[in-house]
Amino acid sequence: MRTLFQDVRYALRVMRKRPGFTAAAVAALALGVGATTAVFSVVNSVLLRPLPYPDSERIVVIAETSAQNPSMFVSYPNFLDWRERARSFEALSTMRHQSFNLSGGDEPVRVDGRQVSAGFFAVYGVAPALGRPFLEEEDRRGAAPVAVLSHGLWERRFGGDASIVGRTIVLDNRPYTVVGVMPQGFRGAGASVDVLVPFGQFSHLPGWMGRDVRPGAQAVARLREGVTLDAARDELGAIAARLEAEHPQTNAGVGVRVESLYERTVGGVRGALYVLLGAVAFVLLIACANVANLLLAHAAARRKEFAVRAAMGASRWRVVRQLLTESVLLSLAGGAAGLLLTLWGVDLLAAAGAESIPRAAEIKVDVRVLLFTLGVSVLTGVVFGLAPALRSARAGWTEDLKEGGGKNAAGAPRRLSGALVVAETALALVLLVGAGLLVKSFARLLDVDPGFDASNVLTMSVPLPRTKYDGEAKVAGFYRQLVERVKGLPGVEAAAVGNELPLRGRGWPVDVEATDRPAPPPGQSVIADWAIVSPDYFRALGIGLLQGRALADTDTAEGQRAVVIDEDLARHFWPEGDAVGKQLRVVGPKPFEVVGVARRVRSYGLDEQARMRLYVPVAQTPTLMMNLAVRSSTSEPERLAKAVAAEVRAIDPDQPVYAVRTMEEALSESLAPRRLNATLLTVFAAVALALAAIGVYGVISYSVAQRTHEIGVRMALGAQGGDILRLVLRQGMLLALGGVAAGVLAALALTRVMTGLLFGVSATDPLTFAAVALVLTLVASLACLIPARRATKVDPMVALRYE
Repeated sequence: MRTLFQDVRYALRVMRKRPGFTAAAVAALALGVGATTAVFSVVNSVLLRPLPYPDSERIVVIAETSAQNPSMFVSYPNFLDWRERARSFEALSTMRHQSFNLSGGDEPVRVDGRQVSAGFFAVYGVAPALGRPFLEEEDRRGAAPVAVLSHGLWERRFGGDASIVGRTIVLDNRPYTVVGVMPQGFRGAGASVDVLVPFGQFSHLPGWMGRDVRPGAQAVARLREGVTLDAARDELGAIAARLEAEHPQTNAGVGVRVESLYERTVGGVRGALYVLLGAVAFVLLIACANVANLLLAHAAARRKEFAVRAAMGASRWRVVRQLLTESVLLSLAGGAAGLLLTLWGVDLLAAAGAESIPRAAEIKVDVRVLLFTLGVSVLTGVVFGLAPALRSARAGWTEDLKEGGGKNAAGAPRRLSGALVVAETALALVLLVGAGLLVKSFARLLDVDPGFDASNVLTMSVPLPRTKYDGEAKVAGFYRQLVERVKGLPGVEAAAVGNELPLRGRGWPVDVEATDRPAPPPGQSVIADWAIVSPDYFRALGIGLLQGRALADTDTAEGQRAVVIDEDLARHFWPEGDAVGKQLRVVGPKPFEVVGVARRVRSYGLDEQARMRLYVPVAQTPTLMMNLAVRSSTSEPERLAKAVAAEVRAIDPDQPVYAVRTMEEALSESLAPRRLNATLLTVFAAVALALAAIGVYGVISYSVAQRTHEIGVRMALGAQGGDILRLVLRQGMLLALGGVAAGVLAALALTRVMTGLLFGVSATDPLTFAAVALVLTLVASLACLIPARRATKVDPMVALRYE
């Protein structure tokens, strides 16, 4: 230990004597370690840590399937049969999105809620922080209305009053008794959920007890102890087969899909996060290569010191240990600086990924991350310090004691430095290719036609409470009056309502049949998204019509049932192009007449396949859950928000609006995951490019310094400046081109793992590879040019006396 302390003290003195060298090494390592640790923090929090529920690996999500749809919402009668017949689960629950108007006290607000079955809390293995969960008898039609509040709503609206249990709140003009408060931080129902109500109390709603009706519900369950996921799949599959035999008209072709809650939560981002982790690992390797080159140059300058040590009895292992101590101290200093970057970077990543990374709120630096940082720091210190240390412990120290000795010994370090430059250039090219592919993919996505015009459109949700608007005439009358009032506001070009808006990703799928085509077998009907809209919907959202007309005010409940279909649905049934005037059977016995064909709209994202869609007038099929779209004559539609909200309150003082945003914001949010991936990988690639350029510059500069005597001899023998320039450039470009060639081969193999992150671009896109190779070659040539020009200015007389 005494000699170790001596090595540490001496290493600190060496670092203090060479502040420039120390600062450069620490900065390079801080970038590499900081970026790697920041991304590992995200991977650790999102992928490696279990979900924050007891025995979370036993929680599963259940969906129904069909030949047309691999993941559908759940039929409530089928769910009831699962709960009665399945033996693989401790608890089974449904969950459905439902927002409410919360009135009383301050002005009414819209709160996000869920309808859940009585076993909901048992599925997640948690208990309410206050009160109790729902009872079985409360999860039935006709039971007294009860609710469980979120911890956040309890604190915001009710001041954290512990006496809230047993009190009454008013949701959608209906009194609910509060029976509990969710635990703080509980996200089983969703991050933004404010209130839970029993699912079964809504089973009286029209159609809910039909087996072919799926009212937007999904199922969650907790496996029994010792039951595997495959066993549960087999059991539910057998139950689904029996239900198909018992109810062939409604359950034909309906299967069951069971997957872990963990996989459902993080499966979509696993590939992207591992790609980013691999990218920052490359940045760390490039930083290590740079520091290794610095240490090689540093060790070469100290060769007489090592020769003196050897002459005084130091063993080669003693010298190696001294140099490894110095490199580990450097890496620990870089790791400490990198940890500061990590703390900042984690906050930045959590904020940037709030909408696109699941569990983003759980991202933090914990003990595992700190141990990871320590391990990476020590490992990199050993890795980048080992080669210079072993090189410095070579034989032939006696030559270094002689005046002018050791010049020829510089060849081997130069070869090792060259190999490191080739490696870091290759790694940088792989990162640049990956970033280039993502950027090109993102550009292709921006060129996708969404089917609507997002500019100057303000949207908001205006759902009505069922208890107050208990008839179709009242619902249709409210929305008709709202649209007319908003149309009259200054600066409004068009206004309309619709149950769904583009990019919201929550369609209402229905079976569609053409009356002039043979009826399909049970379970094989065409599925399309059902949109309920007011006549000006197409104008407000800039959706073009290809044939026929838009919906009109004359399309009322008393007239012919009118429908506008999109071009994909029209092409499916009538490829000849004569859809207008044909009839569709959708909901109810009376068919709809096609009056127009609209452009395809991408409702689930620009990178997802557009679903076939049909539009029916709100006057004929009014619904409570509607959104308002307002097209403004100015480029700042958000300025209309207060005026529109005032018109809503003028019609109904108890009616709030929420989810106010522009369509351009919705479009930007839909692109957030791909934008984040492209941005991060581009930043890492830019850092890698800079480090690679610095590495090339450093090696060529060191080579010029080592060959000063040789350059002087060449110039004394008649070499011109251009000859020296070509000599030095040739050396640097051979290294750079070697790295480019190796990088292209590596990129061809490694970029294939990015296939799932690309859109409209091949993982081996030749233009991207060529452009990146050219850019990297140009940057490397510029990095070589500076020391090459310096070499041409060497004074031959000074160089001939150079030691």
